[in-house]
Amino acid sequence: MYEAKKYKNSVRLFVPLMQEGYLNRVNVEQALRKALAKNELYMSYQPQINQDGAIYGVEALVRWNNEELGLVPPDQFIPIAEASGLMPELGHFIINTTLQEMKALQIALGVSFQTSINISIKQFMETQFMEKLIQEIDRTHLTHVLLCLEITESLFIEDIEYILPLLHKIRGMGVHISMDDFGTGYSSLSILRKLPIDELKIDKSFVDTILNDITAEKMVQNIITIGKNLDLNVLAEGVETKEQESVLKTLGCDRFQGYLYAKPLAYDALKTFLETHPIAL
Repeated sequence: MYEAKKYKNSVRLFVPLMQEGYLNRVNVEQALRKALAKNELYMSYQPQINQDGAIYGVEALVRWNNEELGLVPPDQFIPIAEASGLMPELGHFIINTTLQEMKALQIALGVSFQTSINISIKQFMETQFMEKLIQEIDRTHLTHVLLCLEITESLFIEDIEYILPLLHKIRGMGVHISMDDFGTGYSSLSILRKLPIDELKIDKSFVDTILNDITAEKMVQNIITIGKNLDLNVLAEGVETKEQESVLKTLGCDRFQGYLYAKPLAYDALKTFLETHPIAL
């Protein structure tokens, strides 16, 4: 039934694989409910680089290491957290931990850099999301301008009339807003013009094929052109080779993120990394 509902107006026959998938989701959900109390969740941070090769920020990425399941990828447990009602608790952990760790790190090193945090649709649709966000920022005394919230295009198929004023309030606080995975979803240029955003992120799928797929290269060029026309910064994620970086720079991309520069790093590893790399002023 659930499979048929996914695709609408269709018929699905039961196969054992469906049961396996369902049981796996149940196991992950049960383990996730205990993960916070057992300190299994932690944050990693991937550096973001400007055209000069200096670090201007990091993206905060939640990680989960369970003794039975091992390392569970975020693209597996985040949807389960959203579907099971665990996202408010998980979202609070992500925001609170990230702000505390990045504030402590910036004080320890005497530097300032931007921190980007992914915000899910479920978090944005919480009635007290704005109040909770302000409380978290005030609690850590992190300068608003050093915080960037990453949202996805799919957010705007929910309730644009509700979300747009909220984004304006967030932007009015001095918090930056980035649109993640741009070009893969639902945004139209008419909507994009209205959004109070600062950055477009080019999806990794385009970067992966930019060297051998002319369509991907043209898509990247179009995204960069759109960003420039709207006075936005453009960041390419998933950059893994110097060749990819070279093409992106030629096309006018402003910012870069990927394994070419650094993998996601735990707090101590990030501290060491920042001590040995230039940080943009």
